[in-house]
Amino acid sequence: MLGAMNATSTGTVHCPRCGSSYVTFQVVTDVRTVHRGCIGWALWILLAVCTLGLILIIPLLTNSKTKSTNHTQAICQNCGNSWRVK
Repeated sequence: MLGAMNATSTGTVHCPRCGSSYVTFQVVTDVRTVHRGCIGWALWILLAVCTLGLILIIPLLTNSKTKSTNHTQAICQNCGNSWRVK
């Protein structure tokens, strides 16, 4: 369950499902890979045909780009519920 952090006036965090204060935090990294689209593949094949395959030896053009983002996840140690901390 994703939601906001439940903090009381004393500053402790409680699980939104069971109300336990036995909560740990973890930094999670989301990694997304951006792949070449249809036009990119068509251009790649056209370059390979025009250069008689010589373009295929350049590995820099084949690398996919990756994008990563970090966020904090809270996990209740009693019931196993996890939620994103904002």
